[in-house]
Amino acid sequence: MKALTILIALFMVAVLAGPVGAEAAFTPVDDNTYGSVEPVPNPTVIDTRPIRDLSLSTREALADRIFACGVVDDVITSLTETGAISTINDSNSIFDVSAGGFAGSTSPAIVYSVEDSGPGAASHADVEVLTNSLGYVFSQGSGFLLDADDPSSFGFPANYAVMEFPSEPTIEESAALFETVGAIDPELFETFTSGYTQYGTAYLTLQSAVPDQQFIDGYVAAADAFGVEYQPVVGGVPSLFTGGADFPFNDWSSDTEGEGYLSRIPAASHDALADIRDGQLAMIEHALRITQRGDGVGIGPSERGLARALGNLPCR
Repeated sequence: MKALTILIALFMVAVLAGPVGAEAAFTPVDDNTYGSVEPVPNPTVIDTRPIRDLSLSTREALADRIFACGVVDDVITSLTETGAISTINDSNSIFDVSAGGFAGSTSPAIVYSVEDSGPGAASHADVEVLTNSLGYVFSQGSGFLLDADDPSSFGFPANYAVMEFPSEPTIEESAALFETVGAIDPELFETFTSGYTQYGTAYLTLQSAVPDQQFIDGYVAAADAFGVEYQPVVGGVPSLFTGGADFPFNDWSSDTEGEGYLSRIPAASHDALADIRDGQLAMIEHALRITQRGDGVGIGPSERGLARALGNLPCR
């Protein structure tokens, strides 16, 4: 039930914040739809705390390996072959491993941007099916979706801001910016409505459950302290963007087979996705065995060696 409570809280924040968007443009996020999902399963499904307790760089090595094993490609192929989606392809979508922060901590996430307008664009319906499918395959409590410039495209309108780095940061650098925000205003960092996702050079954060000006002031101060650019600024005044957001979810404590996600995915794709999910869970179980090798509670050797081991896991 905790995941569901968090989802409802995030939903209410976005709705109560209301549309206060600004007519400003920024290259990394303009005119696209953005999504993210973590690759390490929800602890309700399998006890992944030993992995979650590892350093950020070690967890990144595991996420990189999962991504390199082609899980996302397999999901897209299965959805396409079974007719669940038809518009997502290599020419209109980009996938990567990057940073995702929530409630005071940062984790590696699989992030993606999809062109949703113009020739060859992907449909919002297909992006939603893909996000639910990734949430199911990776056994996540929820995923994240944002249409950068259309408040009506997904579940609810949401205010957000962007911190623009001069070049693409490491996951550790993104986490450090989030921690800088926390030092300035804990209400933008440690609550169940505080978070961000990194897309290339753009650190994208939905408005926390605070008044508009408090959110803006906190992030402007953090941007100044960290040496990044706050966006949007309209007429010299820091403001907010507004887009359409959603958090597709499944409550694994009650829907133990992922029924919440599956209800939003065409049935013809379910068997293929279940096979991919089984392989993904097997890979995580292997990672857990490596992590706990030795004394039963930790691997013992340096995390550098552990990162190498997790970065070379056999693909499922």
